[in-house]
Order: sequence, then C-alpha cells, then structure tokens
Amino acid sequence: LPTVSNEVRASREQIENYFAMFLTKKPQGVVNYRTVRVLDDDSAVDAGVYTFTLTDKHGNKSNVQARYTFVYEKRDGKWLIINHHSSAMPEVDTRAAVAKAK
Repeated sequence: LPTVSNEVRASREQIENYFAMFLTKKPQGVVNYRTVRVLDDDSAVDAGVYTFTLTDKHGNKSNVQARYTFVYEKRDGKWLIINHHSSAMPEVDTRAAVAKAK
C-alpha cells in the first residue's frame, strides 16, 4: 500500500508506476522510530515511523510522516524486501476529538 496515494497497487507494473511517480517528488526521508525483529535466520520484520520531505513541480516542500512495515527474507544469502506497507499518519482534528469525547 502506497504512502501518498489512495490507490492500492498490487501488480509489479502498478508498484513500479507508483514509485516512478513518487520519485518525481524528490523524496528525502528520515527514520524517526524503528524496531527490527529477527524472526529466524532467514526472515525479519522492520517497523516504524519515517518522515519524507517532498518537493512539488513548483519547488514547494511538504512533509509526510508515515508508519511503515518491511518484511525481509534472506534468499541465496541476500536480504530482499518481500512485503512493504507504508501509510501516512492520520491527521487528527484535536478540537473535534475533544468535543466528541465530552
């Protein structure tokens, strides 16, 4: 699932198209929090929060903070990403949430 798109991308072509579009935004990323769990000798899960700074075609910058999960598998001695999920952090209107809780 992509970070900055509401469209689910399942096929290789859809995934490649998403990343081609994403790279036009000149992303610069920083990992804010991360935890890696090694499941066994050949698999691991990496989950956390990262922030991307994106640049639009006019040079305007915006930040997108997202939660992510990578699943890695060692194949022929190399670690490969076999699954990746990234979703933008939900924006919360705290005033509305407080009013609703009352």
